Amino acid sequence: MAALAKAFEAFPKPTIIVNYKIAASTTIYKGALVGVNANGFLVPMSHSTANLKFVGIAEETVANSGSNGSKSCRVSKSGGGVYVDLSSTTQASIGAEVYAKTDNELQINTSGLTNEYKVGTIVSLEQTSTGVAGLRIRIDRHTQ
Repeated sequence: MAALAKAFEAFPKPTIIVNYKIAASTTIYKGALVGVNANGFLVPMSHSTANLKFVGIAEETVANSGSNGSKSCRVSKSGGGVYVDLSSTTQASIGAEVYAKTDNELQINTSGLTNEYKVGTIVSLEQTSTGVAGLRIRIDRHTQ
């Protein structure tokens, strides 16, 4: 097909929130860091799971007790959140990238991680909603 010579309707749609089909027998919790597995289905981020691609933060809680793709979850691909800090990070780490250990736990180094998944950049040190030390991260440059 040739280059455009007239207006073309590309059906643009903002991609800040995207709907992803969930892997079989998987529960996604609101606020979780999530990725797609090797088959393209949504799962919670975990360093112990191979071949994940980080896609964002779950906007809702959805339990898929059925087969792959029988339920979907809305995922935010922009912005950020506050997650548990496993590294005792200091103020000097602002701007550093972080890795997911689980769907709610972050660390600044790769020590002890089976698979290394970068999920965000630290923008501030804050407490999580459960009152423990946390990191506010921005995910925009890290989502697939």
